[in-house]
Amino acid sequence: MMNNRMLTADDCRSVLVVAITPRLPDRSVDLVGVRGNVRHLVDRGVDFLMPECGTGLVYDAELGEYEAVVAAFMDEAGGDALVVPGIGPGYGRSLEMGRIARNLGVAGVMIMPVVGPASAGGVTVGIGNLVERVGLPTILYQRRLDIMPPDQVSDLCRLDGVVGLKYAVDDIGVFRRIATAAGSEAAMICGMAEDPCIEYMESGAVGFSSGMANFTPRLSLRLLSSFQAGDRAEAERIRQLMLPFEDFRGENGGRYSASALHAAMDCAGLAGGPVIPFAENVAEEDLPRVGAMMDTLLAEEGLLEKEASAGVNGGARG
Repeated sequence: MMNNRMLTADDCRSVLVVAITPRLPDRSVDLVGVRGNVRHLVDRGVDFLMPECGTGLVYDAELGEYEAVVAAFMDEAGGDALVVPGIGPGYGRSLEMGRIARNLGVAGVMIMPVVGPASAGGVTVGIGNLVERVGLPTILYQRRLDIMPPDQVSDLCRLDGVVGLKYAVDDIGVFRRIATAAGSEAAMICGMAEDPCIEYMESGAVGFSSGMANFTPRLSLRLLSSFQAGDRAEAERIRQLMLPFEDFRGENGGRYSASALHAAMDCAGLAGGPVIPFAENVAEEDLPRVGAMMDTLLAEEGLLEKEASAGVNGGARG
């Protein structure tokens, strides 16, 4: 289904759910599972979906898979949520994915971080060209200061077509510098999930991206709405509940960064399944840890579900 509404900076005042790509036992894409996962999210108030990004393992996806997954998100989300897929990595692949995404009628795209040979000057030219040639509202993704230094990023945020910056460098001082210089030009987004999101929102971020929101959407939405309402204590309480799982994802160099989410989806009765190389599945001996953390998270998510059913704090974006 085509969505004619284009992404704006104001739309980024939300939880940007960086969606997994569920797979069947043979590692082929589970398109039925994709649609079920999308419906689960939009029925719980999610209005911003980001398929085929890092959590969706876009780096290792075939272009045919990319098109099928983004199309399934568009078909199921319809007008209920904005669909903003990743494009990249690399210049040529970004153009190819950008054409696919545009033809599917997405609301916008996010340019994935550069992973190959690059320089600051080359990235400046390349991003400018991509924004112009893809022709969709664009979110930039900053993970490296060497090829995307602060002044350069501030300038890129002023480009026509750039509506947001997903910041994922562990340096809040640099973020504040960029937010001061370019926060009125593009939406500043905490790109490091729930763990540091409160401090970044206090420093100018208008929303945050989340992988855990794939299976605990009401928790992530409540964290955001509590912060927006000035209830920092409730936002902090929810963050503390979510930190053990985020810490697990980050162990051993992020070994389970993506696959922990797949295992959690399986625990939640959603579509997860295996990951594709070069990521690895959660080892059998580590699955009980996932299950124990999920018991706590799903219990809290269930309480919010009951509140929503009763019409109290329904969990929609604040």
